[in-house]
Amino acid sequence: MAVTPAGAEVSSAVATNWKKIWKKNLKPLAAKNFYTKKQSKSRFQPKGSYETAGSGYTKAETDAKYEAAGSGYTKADSDAKYAPFPGVIRGSWSLMDGGYSGAYVSTDINWGYNFPAALVPHYIASGAVPPAGCSGTVAAPIASPGHLCVFEFGKNGIGTVEIRNVSNLSGATSPFGANLFSTTTSAAPAYAYGSWAARGTGLAVVARVAPKPSAPSGSTDPGN
Repeated sequence: MAVTPAGAEVSSAVATNWKKIWKKNLKPLAAKNFYTKKQSKSRFQPKGSYETAGSGYTKAETDAKYEAAGSGYTKADSDAKYAPFPGVIRGSWSLMDGGYSGAYVSTDINWGYNFPAALVPHYIASGAVPPAGCSGTVAAPIASPGHLCVFEFGKNGIGTVEIRNVSNLSGATSPFGANLFSTTTSAAPAYAYGSWAARGTGLAVVARVAPKPSAPSGSTDPGN
């Protein structure tokens, strides 16, 4: 059995001329994958010469090429095609009951969006002048940014209508809706109805309702 001395491997490594190997064997292979700055400038078009060399389009050429062919939209086309974000959200409301005096009546107002903050509520009785923050009519209600305007069209046998938030705080709203609350003042059929307008102070997000979780197998929950 021949035993190689440990120092023999070290001597072999020292004797290897890595600089020569790199220059003669490796560098030529690496050079094929790269360009020098001088080679790049001569090989590729200089900055700003694409349009003149026919390798690019000017804005006028692009507009003529795509819009005329029906492949693009102008701002007017887009505005007409897509619905804009609603500035003012509108809806209707009604309170109805009959039977006896002092009955509680209520309804909810949901604008379908989560505004950045709660709105300032206003109730405009039939024939009254809209306060600051509200304008328009019951047929075309308008709210300024940050306001909820509830317009009354008609009322009979209903007391003062309060606007409450979801925590039942009177004279307040929630970022996503509010409630209307009152009591009847006679045993005759009572009613109140009208319209409302709401506008947030910033971009709103769609209010999504989480799905109701399903009951475990074999559940007797009547709500499922």
